[in-house]
Amino acid sequence: MPIDFPVKVLLLSPTPAGLYRGPAETALRYRQGLQRRGHLCELLGGDDGDCRESLAGTLQRFKPDLVHAHDAFRCGLQLLGLRVPWIVSVTGDDVYRDLRDERVGPLVCETLRRAHRVLVPTASCASWIEEAVPDSIGRVDVVPRAAQALPTGGTDLRRSLGIPRNRLLILLPGGLRPIKGQDRAFSLIGRLREHDVDAELVIVGPDQDPAFTAGLIERAEEEPRIRVLPALSRERMGAAYQNADVVLNTSLDEGMSLTILEAGMHGRPVVASDVPGNRELIRHRETGLLFRDEDELASCVLAVSRNRAAAGALGVRMREDFKRRFDADREIDLLLSAYAAA
Repeated sequence: MPIDFPVKVLLLSPTPAGLYRGPAETALRYRQGLQRRGHLCELLGGDDGDCRESLAGTLQRFKPDLVHAHDAFRCGLQLLGLRVPWIVSVTGDDVYRDLRDERVGPLVCETLRRAHRVLVPTASCASWIEEAVPDSIGRVDVVPRAAQALPTGGTDLRRSLGIPRNRLLILLPGGLRPIKGQDRAFSLIGRLREHDVDAELVIVGPDQDPAFTAGLIERAEEEPRIRVLPALSRERMGAAYQNADVVLNTSLDEGMSLTILEAGMHGRPVVASDVPGNRELIRHRETGLLFRDEDELASCVLAVSRNRAAAGALGVRMREDFKRRFDADREIDLLLSAYAAA
Protein backbone atom coordinates (compact mmCIF):
# COMPACT_ATOMS: atom_id res chain seq x y z
CA MET A 1 0.00 0.00 0.00
CA PRO A 2 1.31 3.51 -0.81
CA ILE A 3 2.24 5.79 2.08
CA ASP A 4 -0.78 7.98 2.96
CA PHE A 5 0.95 10.35 5.41
CA PRO A 6 3.65 12.97 4.75
CA VAL A 7 7.25 11.71 4.71
CA LYS A 8 10.59 13.46 4.33
CA VAL A 9 12.57 12.01 1.43
CA LEU A 10 16.14 12.85 0.45
CA LEU A 11 16.87 12.01 -3.20
CA LEU A 12 20.45 11.56 -4.42
CA SER A 13 21.36 11.98 -8.09
CA PRO A 14 24.77 11.64 -9.80
CA THR A 15 26.40 14.77 -11.17
CA PRO A 16 26.80 16.38 -13.57
CA ALA A 17 23.22 15.83 -14.68
CA GLY A 18 24.12 16.30 -18.34
CA LEU A 19 26.44 13.30 -18.15
CA TYR A 20 23.92 11.07 -16.31
CA ARG A 21 20.66 12.35 -17.73
CA GLY A 22 18.61 9.19 -17.09
CA PRO A 23 18.92 9.07 -13.28
CA ALA A 24 18.97 12.88 -13.06
CA GLU A 25 15.67 13.19 -14.96
CA THR A 26 14.13 10.42 -12.87
CA ALA A 27 15.20 11.97 -9.56
CA LEU A 28 13.82 15.35 -10.61
CA ARG A 29 10.53 13.77 -11.72
CA TYR A 30 10.27 11.90 -8.40
CA ARG A 31 10.83 15.12 -6.46
CA GLN A 32 8.10 16.90 -8.37
CA GLY A 33 5.67 13.97 -8.05
CA LEU A 34 6.29 13.51 -4.33
CA GLN A 35 5.86 17.21 -3.65
CA ARG A 36 2.54 17.18 -5.53
CA ARG A 37 1.39 14.46 -3.13
CA GLY A 38 2.28 16.61 -0.12
CA HIS A 39 5.58 14.96 0.85
CA LEU A 40 8.68 16.90 1.87
CA CYS A 41 11.46 16.20 -0.58
CA GLU A 42 14.98 17.47 -1.20
CA LEU A 43 17.32 16.61 -4.08
CA LEU A 44 21.07 16.43 -3.57
CA GLY A 45 23.00 16.46 -6.84
CA GLY A 46 21.97 16.96 -10.45
CA ASP A 47 21.59 20.37 -12.07
CA ASP A 48 18.31 21.09 -10.24
CA GLY A 49 19.45 19.79 -6.85
CA ASP A 50 21.70 21.26 -4.18
CA CYS A 51 25.39 20.45 -4.73
CA ARG A 52 26.73 22.91 -2.15
CA GLU A 53 26.00 20.81 0.93
CA SER A 54 27.56 17.46 1.80
CA LEU A 55 25.49 14.34 2.32
CA ALA A 56 26.37 14.33 6.03
CA GLY A 57 25.37 17.98 6.37
CA THR A 58 22.09 17.45 4.54
CA LEU A 59 21.22 14.43 6.70
CA GLN A 60 21.88 16.40 9.86
CA ARG A 61 19.87 19.42 8.73
CA PHE A 62 16.96 17.79 6.85
CA LYS A 63 16.60 14.63 9.00
CA PRO A 64 14.84 12.58 6.28
CA ASP A 65 12.61 9.59 7.00
CA LEU A 66 14.33 7.76 4.14
CA VAL A 67 17.05 8.31 1.56
CA HIS A 68 16.72 7.28 -2.09
CA ALA A 69 19.83 7.04 -4.27
CA HIS A 70 19.64 6.92 -8.06
CA ASP A 71 22.57 4.81 -9.32
CA ALA A 72 23.93 2.10 -7.02
CA PHE A 73 27.59 2.70 -7.84
CA ARG A 74 27.75 6.51 -8.04
CA CYS A 75 25.32 7.31 -5.21
CA GLY A 76 24.41 4.14 -3.33
CA LEU A 77 27.88 3.28 -2.02
CA GLN A 78 27.93 6.31 0.27
CA LEU A 79 24.80 5.06 2.05
CA LEU A 80 26.40 1.88 3.39
CA GLY A 81 26.05 1.98 7.18
CA LEU A 82 23.35 4.65 7.13
CA ARG A 83 20.89 4.17 10.00
CA VAL A 84 18.00 5.83 8.18
CA PRO A 85 16.11 3.46 5.79
CA TRP A 86 17.60 3.79 2.32
CA ILE A 87 16.61 2.74 -1.17
CA VAL A 88 18.60 2.36 -4.38
CA SER A 89 17.30 2.79 -7.93
CA VAL A 90 19.34 0.63 -10.27
CA THR A 91 20.44 2.04 -13.64
CA GLY A 92 21.22 0.17 -16.83
CA ASP A 93 24.93 0.82 -16.16
CA ASP A 94 24.63 -0.82 -12.73
CA VAL A 95 23.03 -3.92 -14.21
CA TYR A 96 24.89 -4.43 -17.47
CA ARG A 97 28.29 -2.85 -16.80
CA ASP A 98 29.17 -2.24 -13.14
CA LEU A 99 27.98 -5.61 -11.82
CA ARG A 100 30.23 -7.29 -14.39
CA ASP A 101 33.27 -5.15 -13.57
CA GLU A 102 35.85 -6.98 -11.45
CA ARG A 103 36.77 -3.79 -9.62
CA VAL A 104 33.40 -2.24 -8.79
CA GLY A 105 31.08 -5.26 -9.11
CA PRO A 106 31.59 -6.46 -5.51
CA LEU A 107 30.87 -2.93 -4.22
CA VAL A 108 27.65 -2.70 -6.23
CA CYS A 109 26.60 -6.16 -4.99
CA GLU A 110 27.20 -5.09 -1.39
CA THR A 111 25.09 -1.98 -1.94
CA LEU A 112 22.23 -4.05 -3.35
CA ARG A 113 22.52 -6.59 -0.52
CA ARG A 114 22.24 -3.95 2.19
CA ALA A 115 19.65 -1.58 0.66
CA HIS A 116 16.21 -1.74 2.28
CA ARG A 117 14.62 -1.82 -1.19
CA VAL A 118 16.05 -2.02 -4.71
CA LEU A 119 14.08 -0.29 -7.46
CA VAL A 120 14.39 -1.38 -11.11
CA PRO A 121 12.62 -0.08 -14.23
CA THR A 122 11.75 -3.43 -15.87
CA ALA A 123 11.03 -7.06 -15.05
CA SER A 124 14.13 -8.16 -16.98
CA CYS A 125 16.30 -5.93 -14.76
CA ALA A 126 14.65 -7.44 -11.68
CA SER A 127 15.49 -10.97 -12.84
CA TRP A 128 19.09 -9.98 -13.55
CA ILE A 129 19.52 -8.37 -10.11
CA GLU A 130 17.99 -11.31 -8.25
CA GLU A 131 20.24 -13.73 -10.12
CA ALA A 132 23.39 -11.67 -9.50
CA VAL A 133 22.53 -10.83 -5.86
CA PRO A 134 20.30 -13.58 -4.39
CA ASP A 135 20.14 -11.71 -1.06
CA SER A 136 18.05 -9.06 -2.84
CA ILE A 137 15.17 -11.47 -3.56
CA GLY A 138 12.00 -10.17 -1.95
CA ARG A 139 13.31 -6.60 -1.82
CA VAL A 140 13.22 -5.72 -5.52
CA ASP A 141 10.40 -3.48 -6.79
CA VAL A 142 9.65 -2.81 -10.47
CA VAL A 143 8.87 0.90 -10.91
CA PRO A 144 8.71 1.70 -14.65
CA ARG A 145 9.74 5.19 -15.69
CA ALA A 146 6.98 7.64 -16.55
CA ALA A 147 7.05 8.73 -20.19
CA GLN A 148 7.16 12.46 -20.83
CA ALA A 149 7.64 14.55 -23.95
CA LEU A 150 10.34 17.23 -23.84
CA PRO A 151 9.68 20.93 -24.52
CA THR A 152 10.15 21.75 -28.21
CA GLY A 153 11.02 25.45 -28.15
CA GLY A 154 14.68 24.92 -29.06
CA THR A 155 16.42 25.53 -32.37
CA ASP A 156 15.29 23.40 -35.31
CA LEU A 157 17.97 20.77 -36.04
CA ARG A 158 17.43 20.89 -39.78
CA ARG A 159 17.76 24.65 -39.87
CA SER A 160 20.82 24.80 -37.60
CA LEU A 161 22.63 22.02 -39.48
CA GLY A 162 21.43 22.92 -42.98
CA ILE A 163 19.67 19.58 -43.57
CA PRO A 164 17.11 19.77 -46.43
CA ARG A 165 13.50 18.89 -45.63
CA ASN A 166 13.45 16.10 -48.20
CA ARG A 167 16.45 14.31 -46.67
CA LEU A 168 15.73 11.43 -44.27
CA LEU A 169 16.90 12.63 -40.84
CA ILE A 170 17.97 9.77 -38.57
CA LEU A 171 18.52 10.72 -34.94
CA LEU A 172 20.62 8.54 -32.62
CA PRO A 173 20.49 10.05 -29.09
CA GLY A 174 22.19 8.78 -25.93
CA GLY A 175 25.39 8.86 -23.94
CA LEU A 176 28.48 8.22 -26.06
CA ARG A 177 29.96 5.02 -24.66
CA PRO A 178 30.51 1.46 -25.94
CA ILE A 179 27.39 -0.12 -24.41
CA LYS A 180 25.21 2.31 -26.39
CA GLY A 181 26.67 0.91 -29.62
CA GLN A 182 26.56 4.05 -31.79
CA ASP A 183 29.37 2.61 -33.92
CA ARG A 184 26.91 -0.05 -35.16
CA ALA A 185 25.07 2.63 -37.12
CA PHE A 186 28.01 3.83 -39.23
CA SER A 187 27.36 1.41 -42.08
CA LEU A 188 23.74 2.57 -42.31
CA ILE A 189 24.20 5.64 -44.53
CA GLY A 190 26.18 3.69 -47.14
CA ARG A 191 23.56 0.92 -47.21
CA LEU A 192 20.76 3.45 -47.65
CA ARG A 193 22.72 5.18 -50.41
CA GLU A 194 22.84 1.86 -52.30
CA HIS A 195 19.03 2.04 -52.38
CA ASP A 196 19.02 5.68 -53.53
CA VAL A 197 17.86 6.96 -50.14
CA ASP A 198 19.18 10.42 -49.31
CA ALA A 199 19.71 10.22 -45.53
CA GLU A 200 21.70 11.88 -42.77
CA LEU A 201 22.58 10.40 -39.38
CA VAL A 202 22.92 12.72 -36.36
CA ILE A 203 24.44 11.15 -33.24
CA VAL A 204 23.92 13.30 -30.17
CA GLY A 205 24.78 12.81 -26.50
CA PRO A 206 27.22 13.51 -23.68
CA ASP A 207 30.79 12.24 -23.91
CA GLN A 208 30.85 9.40 -21.36
CA ASP A 209 33.91 7.62 -22.76
CA PRO A 210 36.52 9.95 -24.33
CA ALA A 211 38.28 7.24 -26.36
CA PHE A 212 35.02 5.87 -27.75
CA THR A 213 33.74 9.37 -28.54
CA ALA A 214 36.98 10.29 -30.30
CA GLY A 215 36.62 7.16 -32.44
CA LEU A 216 33.08 8.12 -33.42
CA ILE A 217 34.13 11.65 -34.36
CA GLU A 218 37.07 10.37 -36.41
CA ARG A 219 34.86 7.97 -38.34
CA ALA A 220 32.21 10.67 -38.88
CA GLU A 221 34.82 12.90 -40.54
CA GLU A 222 35.08 10.30 -43.30
CA GLU A 223 31.32 10.38 -44.02
CA PRO A 224 29.74 13.80 -44.72
CA ARG A 225 26.25 12.50 -43.92
CA ILE A 226 27.11 11.50 -40.34
CA ARG A 227 27.49 14.07 -37.57
CA VAL A 228 28.38 13.66 -33.90
CA LEU A 229 27.01 16.39 -31.63
CA PRO A 230 27.47 17.03 -27.90
CA ALA A 231 24.55 16.83 -25.49
CA LEU A 232 21.76 19.32 -26.23
CA SER A 233 19.52 21.22 -23.83
CA ARG A 234 16.10 19.73 -23.05
CA GLU A 235 14.41 22.23 -25.40
CA ARG A 236 16.80 21.51 -28.26
CA MET A 237 16.43 17.75 -27.72
CA GLY A 238 12.66 18.11 -27.85
CA ALA A 239 12.99 20.01 -31.14
CA ALA A 240 15.42 17.37 -32.42
CA TYR A 241 12.88 14.61 -31.77
CA GLN A 242 10.25 16.63 -33.62
CA ASN A 243 12.62 17.03 -36.59
CA ALA A 244 13.62 13.37 -36.81
CA ASP A 245 12.10 11.04 -39.39
CA VAL A 246 13.30 8.05 -37.38
CA VAL A 247 14.93 7.68 -33.96
CA LEU A 248 17.50 4.91 -33.37
CA ASN A 249 18.56 2.98 -30.31
CA THR A 250 21.64 0.81 -30.96
CA SER A 251 22.37 -0.32 -27.39
CA LEU A 252 24.03 -3.65 -26.71
CA ASP A 253 22.13 -3.76 -23.40
CA GLU A 254 19.44 -1.50 -22.06
CA GLY A 255 17.52 -0.99 -18.84
CA MET A 256 14.58 1.26 -19.69
CA SER A 257 15.70 3.65 -22.41
CA LEU A 258 14.93 7.29 -21.66
CA THR A 259 15.47 8.21 -25.31
CA ILE A 260 12.94 5.62 -26.54
CA LEU A 261 10.38 6.91 -24.03
CA GLU A 262 11.00 10.49 -25.16
CA ALA A 263 10.91 9.65 -28.87
CA GLY A 264 7.71 7.67 -28.36
CA MET A 265 6.01 10.53 -26.54
CA HIS A 266 6.87 12.75 -29.50
CA GLY A 267 5.24 10.19 -31.82
CA ARG A 268 8.43 9.44 -33.75
CA PRO A 269 9.06 6.06 -35.45
CA VAL A 270 11.63 4.15 -33.40
CA VAL A 271 14.08 1.49 -34.63
CA ALA A 272 15.82 -0.18 -31.68
CA SER A 273 18.17 -3.05 -30.92
CA ASP A 274 16.46 -6.28 -29.96
CA VAL A 275 17.57 -6.52 -26.32
CA PRO A 276 15.42 -7.36 -23.26
CA GLY A 277 14.91 -3.80 -22.00
CA ASN A 278 13.82 -2.58 -25.45
CA ARG A 279 11.48 -5.54 -25.96
CA GLU A 280 9.62 -4.43 -22.83
CA LEU A 281 9.00 -1.05 -24.48
CA ILE A 282 8.44 -1.93 -28.14
CA ARG A 283 6.14 -4.45 -29.80
CA HIS A 284 7.88 -5.27 -33.09
CA ARG A 285 5.94 -4.03 -36.14
CA GLU A 286 3.11 -2.79 -33.91
CA THR A 287 4.62 0.18 -32.08
CA GLY A 288 8.18 0.18 -33.46
CA LEU A 289 10.84 -1.93 -35.15
CA LEU A 290 13.52 -4.12 -33.52
CA PHE A 291 16.76 -5.27 -35.15
CA ARG A 292 19.40 -7.87 -34.25
CA ASP A 293 22.30 -6.87 -36.51
CA GLU A 294 23.42 -4.19 -38.95
CA ASP A 295 21.64 -5.84 -41.88
CA GLU A 296 18.32 -5.78 -40.02
CA LEU A 297 19.00 -2.21 -38.89
CA ALA A 298 19.37 -1.10 -42.51
CA SER A 299 16.24 -3.05 -43.54
CA CYS A 300 14.17 -1.42 -40.79
CA VAL A 301 15.28 2.12 -41.63
CA LEU A 302 14.76 1.42 -45.35
CA ALA A 303 11.20 0.30 -44.58
CA VAL A 304 10.60 3.57 -42.71
CA SER A 305 11.93 5.61 -45.62
CA ARG A 306 9.78 3.79 -48.19
CA ASN A 307 6.50 3.99 -46.29
CA ARG A 308 6.32 7.17 -44.25
CA ALA A 309 2.60 6.76 -43.56
CA ALA A 310 3.08 3.33 -41.99
CA ALA A 311 6.08 4.61 -40.03
CA GLY A 312 4.03 7.54 -38.76
CA ALA A 313 1.34 5.13 -37.61
CA LEU A 314 3.95 3.22 -35.60
CA GLY A 315 4.89 6.44 -33.84
CA VAL A 316 1.26 7.29 -33.05
CA ARG A 317 0.60 3.82 -31.65
CA MET A 318 3.76 3.99 -29.53
CA ARG A 319 2.73 7.36 -28.09
CA GLU A 320 -0.71 6.05 -27.12
CA ASP A 321 0.80 2.87 -25.69
CA PHE A 322 3.30 4.83 -23.59
CA LYS A 323 0.61 7.20 -22.31
CA ARG A 324 -1.36 4.18 -21.12
CA ARG A 325 1.49 2.15 -19.64
CA PHE A 326 3.88 4.77 -18.27
CA ASP A 327 1.66 7.28 -16.51
CA ALA A 328 3.32 9.74 -14.08
CA ASP A 329 0.73 9.23 -11.32
CA ARG A 330 1.11 5.46 -11.49
CA GLU A 331 4.89 5.86 -11.22
CA ILE A 332 4.50 7.79 -7.95
CA ASP A 333 1.97 5.23 -6.64
CA LEU A 334 4.49 2.43 -7.19
CA LEU A 335 7.28 4.52 -5.71
CA LEU A 336 5.29 5.18 -2.52
CA SER A 337 4.45 1.47 -2.23
CA ALA A 338 8.19 0.71 -2.32
CA TYR A 339 8.80 3.40 0.29
CA ALA A 340 6.16 1.86 2.55
CA ALA A 341 7.86 -1.55 2.25
CA ALA A 342 11.20 -0.02 3.26
